[in-house]
Parts: sequence; structure tokens; C-alpha cells
Amino acid sequence: MTNTAEIDVDVSRPPGRPRSPEADRAILTATIDLLADEGYGGVTMEGVACRAGVGKATVYRRWASKSALVVDALSACRELGTPPPPDTGSLRADLLVFVQGFRDHIRTSDAGRVMPAVIAELSRSPELAAAFREDFVQPRRARVVDAVRRGVERGEVRADVDPELVADGVVALLMHRFLVTGMELDEGLPERVVDMLWRGIGVK
Repeated sequence: MTNTAEIDVDVSRPPGRPRSPEADRAILTATIDLLADEGYGGVTMEGVACRAGVGKATVYRRWASKSALVVDALSACRELGTPPPPDTGSLRADLLVFVQGFRDHIRTSDAGRVMPAVIAELSRSPELAAAFREDFVQPRRARVVDAVRRGVERGEVRADVDPELVADGVVALLMHRFLVTGMELDEGLPERVVDMLWRGIGVK
């Protein structure tokens, strides 16, 4: 039986006929379920409409392409929506909260089943890759970059540190274990990852 993702819908409505939050939620949930069951290649606008119990035109009115729909489904799925780093006043604490949240999200069943299917498709679908990087990756990555820059301004982090590289590093090790080595994402891993990064970026 499909493990249905918990969807949090927050879609701005254009002028005219009001959109149905229930239909939005059903469509996004159906997309996540199809990704988990069939992979990206098995997701079609018609299949999403059928599983969501709405007309095909309802899906097309909201999303012009499959790639846009998939990225919105990923962004709306709470299980995949890693929270941005908080501004606690300490970059190390901000990064630890972020990495712990990321670890927790990718260990959930939907994240574990859906994200590999999307990542595997990026090299074959330029449209999906562009949408995924622009609409899903970059907004979240930018928040980590901003957090690092605040750390530099507060004097916690060396001025020559590359915030973009740190933003990659906070998730790279977890994703490598998750997608490549299959090693456990254990409870202590986020702190070990942040400690290792901090030894390289923190002011001595």
C-alpha cells in the first residue's frame, strides 16, 4: 500500500476562479506517490489526474509541465521540506539544526524512495534538472549561504571561507552515504559532520 506523503499546500491563487486547496493537495500527493511507485518515467499528467481523482485539465491549468509539477510536489512535501537554518546567533548551532533536519527528512520513507528517483533522472532530463536546481535546490542552498555570511560578519568564521562551498558540504556527506555507500545515517552523524566542517571554517 502506498505510503502517502503529507502535503502542505501554499500556492498563490491568480485572479479569477478560486483554486481548490483540496485539488492541489490531491494532485501533489498523487505525484509523490507515483514517483515512489513508478519513478520519474512513470509519472504522467494523465496518471496524476487519475490517481488524484481530478480531470486532466485541472492538472494542466495548474502546471504546464511534468517537471514543474514534480518540483512543486517535492517542495510541498513536508517530509522533504528541510527547514532553513535558523538564526540562533551561532552559525555552528544553525548548521547543526539544518543538518539534523536534513538527516531526519531523508531517512523518512517517502524521502528515501522519491529522492533517488529524481536524482537519477537529472542527467536524462534537462528540463527537470533546471527546474529542480532553480526551484528546489537554490532557494534552500541560498539560506545556508546567508547563514555562513552572517557567521563571517559575527567573526565566528574565517573571512576567506567560501560560503558556497560550505553550503555544498553540509549536505554532501549525508547524500553520499544515502545514495552511494548506503551507510547508516546515525543519530550522531550530523554533529560529526558539523564538527569536521567547523574545524576547517571556524576562527581558532
